Amino acid sequence: MPKTLRRQEPDRNVVKLQDLLAAQGYFADKPPVHGIFERITHENVLLFQLQHIDRNGKALLADGVVGRKTWWALKNPTGNAQRNYYSSVVASGLTHLRQQLLENLLEEYHKPVFESPNGTNRSPDIDHYWGDTGVIGQPWCCAFVSWALHDTLGHYPIDGQHHLGVQRMWRAARRLGLEATSAKPGDVFIQIKANGKGHTGFVAAVSPDGKHVYTCEGNCGNRLKLGKRRLQSIDHFIDCLEDDQDNEFERLDFEIDDVGREGTR
Repeated sequence: MPKTLRRQEPDRNVVKLQDLLAAQGYFADKPPVHGIFERITHENVLLFQLQHIDRNGKALLADGVVGRKTWWALKNPTGNAQRNYYSSVVASGLTHLRQQLLENLLEEYHKPVFESPNGTNRSPDIDHYWGDTGVIGQPWCCAFVSWALHDTLGHYPIDGQHHLGVQRMWRAARRLGLEATSAKPGDVFIQIKANGKGHTGFVAAVSPDGKHVYTCEGNCGNRLKLGKRRLQSIDHFIDCLEDDQDNEFERLDFEIDDVGREGTR
């Protein structure tokens, strides 16, 4: 197992790290070849960690440190290794609009949607998420959020735009007063790291203990995935529906579909 790597440490394993990130499209141009864990590599490690799980199906800690769990994910960044195999339902106690949004998300998830070929940010479904922006082949978590909102509402609720960048979408939502003070199914979650880069998706459910949210998020392990994230790892929530949803909704723990998991190994 390669050693743990931290920013600014010169090491030959950094070249291996940079090559693995580059193979997944995390560098706009050629990756550095000097073996220095500099800022750009650090930012891409953070972004990779936001978008991948460890061998136990848990979201990686986005701390920019490449330890045992991140090394495993770097070597297993796609396919069945990055599936969570959650069996999901829509919580009771939600408004009709939230139920409709979540049902649309789960219908899309069950297709399933994944990059083909891996690491290209593309497939017929994923290309569709860009709408009429004229953009394809880029990181697509934010494009999926915009598409899903428009598909459910018939319009773009955040400044009337099909947003492509997480930070810009968050700033527009905050300016419009759409920030939510607590997580509710159907809300958008925001994670900002890496010098403004970030990750986004939807809250699909809130755990009974209130410490975790279950998510539906694109561009996670190169697929549209149901996930589970610690509430503390989320920076912001956006309520785009503005439907007066209260906090009396059902709390859920998604189950692991072990039959489905074993059947694909």
